Amino acid sequence: MDESVTTNEMSLRERLVRAADEEIRHRGTVSVSMTAIAERAGVSRATAFRQLGGAQEMIVQVGLLRAERHIERALDRSAGHGDIFAKMEDTMAYNARELPEDPVIVALMAQHSASARHPDILAVTSAVSEPLLRTGQEAGLIRTDIPLEELLEYLIEQTFLAAEDPKRSDEAARLRFRRYVVPALRPQPSEGGGDAAREDLEKALEAATEALAVANRAARRLRHDATE
Repeated sequence: MDESVTTNEMSLRERLVRAADEEIRHRGTVSVSMTAIAERAGVSRATAFRQLGGAQEMIVQVGLLRAERHIERALDRSAGHGDIFAKMEDTMAYNARELPEDPVIVALMAQHSASARHPDILAVTSAVSEPLLRTGQEAGLIRTDIPLEELLEYLIEQTFLAAEDPKRSDEAARLRFRRYVVPALRPQPSEGGGDAAREDLEKALEAATEALAVANRAARRLRHDATE
């Protein structure tokens, strides 16, 4: 959103999200209260709850506001690469490095099962990933046997896991993309297809399951540290 937009031009919801963003900057995600947000926005506490829903939804909306700059930078970076998978890999590596620097997005990632399916998060992610996925499907590089929305959810979940990885290096994020994301996105072998392709897929799924367990343990540690 343009920072030059005046208070009068903002919707009530936008004002509350901006107010929540400022309160979190001053107090952190743990100490922020809906009462303080309402006072900063100049509305009643009841109005704040009606517009923002509750603490979890408020975190989502502030996270989306802050994610806008990440989306813009990711789009700028991906524009300079050739093939579809290279663009997606670079975007994941960028997000794995940058997203954990923001405590609001860290809190959002801690809810990743629900967050990956949140309609607003899917809408924001679509700005980067959907055009690439559609182009890949048209070129026969991306599978078409499952809904596009499910592919987007998978990319969000994998991005969160890459960002929660204790290593969180560029190399680790790129390795995750090549090992777990690419095999899941490519067209799958048809029934009765080659044994080698099926075996490769099974190995990729097994490795992804193991990585998910490691990432979940790391996420629990992050949530525990955030509450202390």
